[in-house]
Amino acid sequence: MGRTGTVITLSQRFQPYVLSPGALIPIPGSLLYAQIFPTLYRVFSSSRELLYEEGFSAQGPLKRFAVFQDLHRGGLIVTSEKYTYYILPTGEKVVTRKGYLPVSTTGPFLSLGVHKHMDLQKIRHRRDLKEILPLWFRMAHLMATHAREEHLDSVGTGELLVVAHEKIKEKKKTELCDDLLAFYLSAFSYTFLPRWYDSEYQGIIDGLPEDSSIAFPLLQYSLPVIHDIFVNQGEECVEILPSLPPEFPCGRFVNFNLPGIGKLSIEWTKKMIRRMSLYAETTRTIRFSFASSLLQSRLRVWEHKSLCDSRIIPLGETIEIKVGTTYLWDCFYK
Repeated sequence: MGRTGTVITLSQRFQPYVLSPGALIPIPGSLLYAQIFPTLYRVFSSSRELLYEEGFSAQGPLKRFAVFQDLHRGGLIVTSEKYTYYILPTGEKVVTRKGYLPVSTTGPFLSLGVHKHMDLQKIRHRRDLKEILPLWFRMAHLMATHAREEHLDSVGTGELLVVAHEKIKEKKKTELCDDLLAFYLSAFSYTFLPRWYDSEYQGIIDGLPEDSSIAFPLLQYSLPVIHDIFVNQGEECVEILPSLPPEFPCGRFVNFNLPGIGKLSIEWTKKMIRRMSLYAETTRTIRFSFASSLLQSRLRVWEHKSLCDSRIIPLGETIEIKVGTTYLWDCFYK
C-alpha cells in the first residue's frame, strides 16, 4: 500500500489463560464451555449438558499446566510439560489445528495500551477495563456468528448491559466505566463465562435464582455496545470516538467492518484521534464526524498500492470514496 507506517495494525497476541485445574472456561467461537484438568477434559453445552469427556494417562504432578483461550482463531489450547492439545469450537479434542481452523484472522481487534501477561485471575483482581475490554470484545466478536435471542431481557445482569448502552448513547463518558465494570464483575466469571445472575453475590444487583442455561446472549449483545464507544455508524455519518471515556486516553481499533462502507481502523492518543484508515468496499459518499475541536487533517489515497493523492482537507464535510481504494487521515489540526 505504500511506505511502512501507513497501515494501522496490532502485533499484540490475545491468548488469555488460566493456570488452575478445573476452571469452567468458555470456548471462543462457540456456545460451549469446558472444564480442563491435567488428565481429564469435559465439554458442556449452553444448557449445561455434558457433551464430551475424556481422561488420559500422564505421570504427575504435571508442571506448566495452562489453558489458553485463542481469541484469534477460536478454541482452547491446553499445555503442560508433557503435551499440547486443542479443543476446537465444535468441542472436539485434536492434537493439531491444521485443516480445522483458519491460520489467522485479520480482526477486528481492540487495544487500549496495556500489554501485561493475560492471566485471567490476575486481570480479575486488577479490575482494569483497559485490559478487560479488548478480551471481552474479541470473545463477543467470535460468538457473533451464532444465532441469538431476538431481544435481551432487561433483568438480572442483562439490565446492567442495557444501562451501560444507554450511557454510551447519551455520551455520558465519565459514568461509563463504572457501569461497564459493574456489568463485567456481575455478568462474567473471571474466565468470561457469562451468567444471568451474580453467583459471587457482590452486592451489584439483587440475587436471582440460578438459571439453567449459560448466558451466552450477554456476550453476543455486548458486541454492538462496545462498538458504539469507539465508532457509531449512521446512515450518512460515521462518528469517530463519540463516547470515549477519559479512562481510555490511547488505543487502537483495527479492521472494524462498517457495513456498506468498508474496513475502518483508528488510532488515538491523549484522547484525540491520531490516524484513521479506511479500505473502501463500495463507491459512495460518506461523512466522518470527529471531535469539534479538530478542523482539518491530511488525507492520503492509495489505489492498487500506489499513492495517488495527498492533500489537506477540512473535517466534517462529505467525501466520495471509491471501491478498492485505501484512505488514510493523519496530521489532525485544531
